[in-house]
Amino acid sequence: MTGPGAAASSASGGPMVTLADVQRAAREIAGTVHRTPMIPAPEFPGIAAKGIYLKLENLQRTGAFKLRGATNKIAHLTAEEGKRGVIAASAGNHAQGVAWAARAKGIPATIVMARSASPLKVRSTRELGAKVVLFGSDYDEANEEALRRVSSEGLTYIPAFDDAAVIAGQGTVGLEIVEDLPAVRRIIVGVGGGGLAAGIAVGARGLKPDVEIICTQPQGSDTLRASLSEGRVVVGGRPATFADGLATRHVGNLPLRLLLANQAKSVVVDDRTIARACFLLLEHAKVLAEGAGAIPLAALLADPALAEGGPTVLVISGGNLDPFLIDRVLFVGLAAEGRLLRLTASVPDAPGRLVEFLTVAAEANANVRHIVHDRDAAARGPRDVTIAVELEVRDAEHGREIVDRFVERGWAVRRTDDGNAGVREPVNRLPGID
Repeated sequence: MTGPGAAASSASGGPMVTLADVQRAAREIAGTVHRTPMIPAPEFPGIAAKGIYLKLENLQRTGAFKLRGATNKIAHLTAEEGKRGVIAASAGNHAQGVAWAARAKGIPATIVMARSASPLKVRSTRELGAKVVLFGSDYDEANEEALRRVSSEGLTYIPAFDDAAVIAGQGTVGLEIVEDLPAVRRIIVGVGGGGLAAGIAVGARGLKPDVEIICTQPQGSDTLRASLSEGRVVVGGRPATFADGLATRHVGNLPLRLLLANQAKSVVVDDRTIARACFLLLEHAKVLAEGAGAIPLAALLADPALAEGGPTVLVISGGNLDPFLIDRVLFVGLAAEGRLLRLTASVPDAPGRLVEFLTVAAEANANVRHIVHDRDAAARGPRDVTIAVELEVRDAEHGREIVDRFVERGWAVRRTDDGNAGVREPVNRLPGID
């Protein structure tokens, strides 16, 4: 074959993954792995809905794309390798993919996960029949332990991303995108180790060479930009992001070579924008996505111009969001959309004053979510009490109207949310206060 998805020569560092490899993988995993739907996106704030699509890998059997690569890799094992058992390191989604694929073949599986791994993903992996070993503080330390056990226990290692069969399996996502949307112009995908993005680049650009591949990473694990720029794997420090599926210190050698060969680009977004993307997917599209799955939308929220020039597909790579994170994600999303208003005020410590204060919010149709009535705050006067209140409001404009209403009624309020407007002095001082 020819084109950007073709195999590179050995001069580039050895054999590469080709379109033919991805197509063989598609045949291998057919009937075992779901062909996930792709749907038109709803209109998100600040982003025109036209021409944006969501590839829903969160609806995969194990809740993430990783099942594709794991299934293809395990299908290539010899009988002896399968008998000895397999081992992998994972933040969670690869763990479940390997556990599911191994169980389907009757192969024992051991998964090494960092001690900080999502409890949901640990439990789900065990429920799939795998032995889970918790080791290390992040993926890289867990991976070192997995490799040690390969030697000591004679197990077969299933890489998370730096492997041709794994990448070919992940690349079937790219085939499906182009087959379902031949006019696709751009694909945006999250990157941890790079196996999914590399596979999509090979599969999609092998069928349609002008498709752009936009890779996106969290600020707390941003190594791909430097790696693409320098043409080598750049190793970063310990990852710091709630998007655990992308929390790696570096991309893989083979994924990087494939991304370079396919002229991939890289952008970076912060965790707060990723959390907002999780919230918007849930509210507007009814799609539950984990941080790694929501990051393509986060990239668009940060730069809507990424969707210009033709149909754009956001790969929602996984939906295994830890329940303990859901409430925090919702809070960040609501705050980012201006629908939570936090105020503090120092008011006279006298009967009826709290009721008067809350009456202002009630008259404005704001619902009290939390309230703290603090007589011990250091900054207050001896005859005052500090009130901190969190209000549910319709939108940012409604929040501003409520602040203005408090000021007009004579209350000195301070915003303590992201719409921090500083101290707002009352129009008139409260009667009886010097």
